Amino acid sequence: MQWSKTKAILEGFLCEKLKKRIQLHATVYRIQDSPGRVWITFDKKEILSASDLTFAVKHGRLYEQMKAEANLSGIPYNQNWEVMFQSKERQALVGASDHAEEILMRQSIFESYHLYAPLMNYSHLSIEEALKSENSIIRAFSMFDKRLGKRTLKKLYFTEGTHPLVMKFYNIRCAVEGVQNVFLSWAKG
Repeated sequence: MQWSKTKAILEGFLCEKLKKRIQLHATVYRIQDSPGRVWITFDKKEILSASDLTFAVKHGRLYEQMKAEANLSGIPYNQNWEVMFQSKERQALVGASDHAEEILMRQSIFESYHLYAPLMNYSHLSIEEALKSENSIIRAFSMFDKRLGKRTLKKLYFTEGTHPLVMKFYNIRCAVEGVQNVFLSWAKG
């Protein structure tokens, strides 16, 4: 599906008080392998960004640091590709890379596909599924959804382990709806 169509669908989910205030943007840069950027603004101020270049640089630095700290070695050469693929060295390197990605995502540092894929699927979810999703992007965007009424908004409960992005979007929704936010003290961001 084209981004313009996805954008129109997603903006159709916005509650009345956020229409025209929340905007979704996407671009592809014409260098190398066409890295991209997806971002969301609230009153023209960026509240979420996912940049392939930024993510790649930060991931690379963190991954190299983790490899050095764990003293991970490279994959030993073998003529049998399957032996190399299944090696414990490769598994350790993949694990370090995955862990670096998880850390960056908890810090709201995303690659464009981290936003693009969940947003493409958002329209297929009920509001209940979106609110309970394991994906922080989906849960965050559900805070802006018109299907989330004020009564339900007031009843939402969050733990301290809730992703900061979800809390940021929740705080914005509470502010525009005039709902007192009991989670504001520990959920700054």
